[in-house]
Amino acid sequence: MYWLILLFCASFSSLTHDIHLSKSLVEYNAESKSIQISMHIYLDDLEAILNQRGAPERLNLCTEKEHPEGEQHLIEYLRDQFKVSVNGAVKPFAFVGKEISEDYLAAWCYLEIEQVPSIQVISIKNKVLMDLYDDQKNIVQVVMPNKRKAYFMFDRKQNEETIKF
Repeated sequence: MYWLILLFCASFSSLTHDIHLSKSLVEYNAESKSIQISMHIYLDDLEAILNQRGAPERLNLCTEKEHPEGEQHLIEYLRDQFKVSVNGAVKPFAFVGKEISEDYLAAWCYLEIEQVPSIQVISIKNKVLMDLYDDQKNIVQVVMPNKRKAYFMFDRKQNEETIKF
């Protein structure tokens, strides 16, 4: 009986696969007239895609042993894969910083778009890790003026959304 249970568990585990998911919050701060973005991205996936794009191995992001070029590779990747347009114009973001998540499995990346006096239309394009995994999903919560909220699930086929106010 023991061998039957072991065989069942082994065959079940081979049917399962990883879930590839990131989450982001895009929030308008009326006081500072800026858009603040926080992104939660799993470190193993992040390091894998950065290595694939030419970054040195073992970047050790968010650790004391972080490679000196690690943050620059991260910033370049995010600028390439995550874009925000406000009122029809692409707005570059400033990289504010990063920190490791409480479970030490992911990085929280903080971005900011300054000098946004008003928003009539915002478009978000999120292709983070979609160049690594075919089944990658990116959840984005948007909180805009008057605390209006919207939620989006991006994937390879649908990686851009527009909201009008």
